[in-house]
Amino acid sequence: MVPIAFSAIALAVGGRLGKYAGWLAFAVLTYTTGLLGFILFQLRSWGGSLVASYPWGRYLGDFTLVADGLSTPFALVISMLAALIAIYSISYMEHERNLHAYFALYLLYSAGMMGTVLVTNLAAFFVFFELMLIPSWALIGVWGTGAREKIAFKYFMFTEAGALFLLAGIVTARFLAGTFDVFAIAAGMERVSVGTAVAIVSAILLGLFVKMAIFPLHTWLPDAHAEAPTPISALLSPAMVGIGGYAAIRIVYTAFPMVLGHGQFVMALVVLAVVTMIYGGYMALAQDDIKRLLAYSSISQMGYLLFGVVSLSALGLTGAVLIYVSHGLGKAILFMVAGIFIHTLHTRSIRELGGLAGRMPYSATATLLGFLTLMGAPPLIGFWGEFFTFGGSIYTGTGFGGVTAPNLTRIWVTGIAVVFSAMTAGYGLWTVRRVFFGGTPEPLKEAKEGPRLMTAPILVLAVVAVVLGIYPTVLTNVAAPFLSQLLSGLTPAMGS
Repeated sequence: MVPIAFSAIALAVGGRLGKYAGWLAFAVLTYTTGLLGFILFQLRSWGGSLVASYPWGRYLGDFTLVADGLSTPFALVISMLAALIAIYSISYMEHERNLHAYFALYLLYSAGMMGTVLVTNLAAFFVFFELMLIPSWALIGVWGTGAREKIAFKYFMFTEAGALFLLAGIVTARFLAGTFDVFAIAAGMERVSVGTAVAIVSAILLGLFVKMAIFPLHTWLPDAHAEAPTPISALLSPAMVGIGGYAAIRIVYTAFPMVLGHGQFVMALVVLAVVTMIYGGYMALAQDDIKRLLAYSSISQMGYLLFGVVSLSALGLTGAVLIYVSHGLGKAILFMVAGIFIHTLHTRSIRELGGLAGRMPYSATATLLGFLTLMGAPPLIGFWGEFFTFGGSIYTGTGFGGVTAPNLTRIWVTGIAVVFSAMTAGYGLWTVRRVFFGGTPEPLKEAKEGPRLMTAPILVLAVVAVVLGIYPTVLTNVAAPFLSQLLSGLTPAMGS
């Protein structure tokens, strides 16, 4: 992949470029963003997917990359965020050392995330899954703040432990099905009992849930996101953690459809999603450190994403895709604004801020749009994500889809989730009120907007969130038909 190749170039020549090595990273990631955007708009005319397959090894199978209605929106958001945050990094990291190594690792990290969502060979998936971990661990450990070595170690151990469970599930599936190809595993698992399949899926999901920071596997995330360099926080939280949701859809719905007919197992996941939503929201309300507030907000948003994943409906799965997009855009905006506070005002404490709306109007507007996106306010993309997610769950609960029998428990749990979704508005609007309105502390009387290279990417993402909210069919026209076809083809297996 292009970012992997250019990471070596950035390491070799970046020492002479200094902070301007960020422009090299930006150029590479802009190329991948443009390529993925072109693919997104061409998918329907290409029959819904673009496949590239290469022989890899006798026991490993083919190395296959697939851009379809599920993987392309994820990969495009990852690439776009990585490109814009590369620009942001130029100003934010300008006083740091070894920036050639920083941007080389940054490109590897970006490539790991994009590869994870595009590859369909589970052995290669695990390789890219690890490629997300190792560069991000180094980025936190070297360029982070506070007790960065300790926190990077905690991050590594948590996510590596989850990765071992993921590997155990993948290897067991390969042993039973005879293939690593996610599209061929289901046929090889036909003679395997549902109980065995549930055990395999449980191991895989455990690994993915650690990456998503689903309660109670979340404790690494607030520390890692709070002490990572802010550009990496702005990529860790919006892009990386949600990849577990993508993988859950791709692996479980494609390779293990029989598990989705196990009502108690699915309902346990539904309840877990709601608990994560509520817990993350309550913890966000209690934070004074703005980066920790945003980290707990990410935990809550992963509950929404998981809720869409286990909706068992094309509508809910489409909502999960849109939740990933809205969280990516909104949370990247908010972390980058937090970085401006740290970079220019030298504080991350909410109680030390106030009255900044008149002095930082662009940041204030972007922050409000970021929180409105997370809380699902129209006309932003988050509104459609929540609307589809909750609507899909109710649709399944009523039994109209024919996937499951009517389930009153699911409807009640969905109602609870809808009620507690107001917590996002609570901590979001309260944060905007405390930071941008009221009296201005004396040290902030001369506050002003951050550097242009830090402000411009924020405004671009804010515009994208509004445009996609007004015209979400850019994504739904690609994702919804694919997910509908996926679900309709799996209905007999889910009911068996």
